[in-house]
Amino acid sequence: MESTTKSPTATIEIQLHEAEELWQGIGTLVGSRDLETLPPDEFVDLALEANAFLPAAVRRHVTAYRRYAPEGDVILLRGLLPDSAELPETAVAPYAPPLPGPAQRASLLLTAVTVMLGEPFNYASLYKGRIVQNMVPVRKMEFTQTSQSSTGMLDWHCEDSFREDRCDYAGLLCLRGDTSAASKYARVKDVDLPDEQIAILRQPRYHVRPDPAHVLPDDMPKRPLAILTGSEASPEIAYDTHHLEVVDEADVEAAAALRDLGVALDKAAISHVMEVGDLLIFDNKRVVHARTPFTARFDGKDRWLMRTMICGSALTFRRWGTRIPE
Repeated sequence: MESTTKSPTATIEIQLHEAEELWQGIGTLVGSRDLETLPPDEFVDLALEANAFLPAAVRRHVTAYRRYAPEGDVILLRGLLPDSAELPETAVAPYAPPLPGPAQRASLLLTAVTVMLGEPFNYASLYKGRIVQNMVPVRKMEFTQTSQSSTGMLDWHCEDSFREDRCDYAGLLCLRGDTSAASKYARVKDVDLPDEQIAILRQPRYHVRPDPAHVLPDDMPKRPLAILTGSEASPEIAYDTHHLEVVDEADVEAAAALRDLGVALDKAAISHVMEVGDLLIFDNKRVVHARTPFTARFDGKDRWLMRTMICGSALTFRRWGTRIPE
């Protein structure tokens, strides 16, 4: 994959005193409570209360991003965690519950920001339905195409392209970084392909297999789809390097367009090495993302991101009737 040093489109720096005030405010709100005892809806309600502690500039920029995306489809908040946040050892699994204390406060902070974009949710089939998941390396998963990988490249994908109701946004908060692990993303609007190939990719000549991170029946059907949708001015994408393929193996035209799209995504790639306190938010309908390899030590100090997924449509959320849809 082509490497680049381009930076995320919109970057908001949180001042040290703001991060400390935010952290202390959330700590006061949490008090002695164990957030793991809260049902998902009550946890999100508490995150809405915690939102009041966010610096005004953060609330303003995230709201502008949701409404207009004035500077692009990705936003980076830097410095959200203060030096006083003494985090525990890296979680051992995506579904591992955070212990009371700094890890739970970090999960609430992440949700307090991302709830401005819509409703935090998760599928019942993914990481035990946890609203906040850990993106951490796991033994024997080093080369998988899941967030549990490390030694292998995690290739281009959108979250859950196999579902029509995939999340609108995802947020990644870095609790512990690794200088070898670059988060990469490419915006579909930056993809440079001939018009005839764009037209092919807009036709339902493809299907995608379910994401292996989900616990699903083996006979789940592949979802047919057009890879590119939406207007020319604001195109959308559903993509997965390893699980997307042409419906008809004889359709060499569609296969060639798919291969060239992968090359074009590499050329459009933007790279960012996540540092402690970075929160990267991206539009899951307009951005594909990836992660470069790194060496996991499994010593409690490995890279650790927390993730939330957001449903930006109130109508879709109400149709589900639950924050943890099947």
